[in-house]
Amino acid sequence: MRRRRDETGSVTLWMILSVATFTLILGVAVDLGGRLHTLQQVNDVAAEAARTGAQQVTSQDAMRGATPSVDGSRARAAAIAHVTGAGYTGSAHITAGNVLTVTVTGSYTPTFLGAAGIGTTTLTGTAEARLVRAQFGTER
Repeated sequence: MRRRRDETGSVTLWMILSVATFTLILGVAVDLGGRLHTLQQVNDVAAEAARTGAQQVTSQDAMRGATPSVDGSRARAAAIAHVTGAGYTGSAHITAGNVLTVTVTGSYTPTFLGAAGIGTTTLTGTAEARLVRAQFGTER
C-alpha cells in the first residue's frame, strides 16, 4: 500500500507567495511610474522656467535693432520665481551671453517601496533657452 502524502496547507503557502509577489510587482510599477512622472515634471518646470527667463531681454538693444541679449539679473529672477512658484528649488545662470541654463531639483518618496527601506530620491532636471533674433523664421 502506498502512503499518502499530507498536502495540507500547500495551497495556503502558494497563495501567500503569489500575493507577496504580486504586491512587490505592483509596488515596483507604481513607484517607478511615480518617479518617472516626477522626473518629467521637474524637466518640464526647468524648460518652462528657462523660456520665462529668456524672455527678459535688454530693451535698449532690441529697440535699436541690435541683437538683443538676455538681461541676466531679470532672467535669473524670473526663472527662479517660476521654479519656486511650481513648488521646487533650483538655480539659473547665464552662459555665452545669451543662453540661460536652469536646473530644478525635486524629490520623490516611494509609496509602496518605502516599506522595504527605499527612501526619498532626489531628482534633477536641466533645460536651456537661447535668445536669438529671427526674421521670417531665419536666425539673424
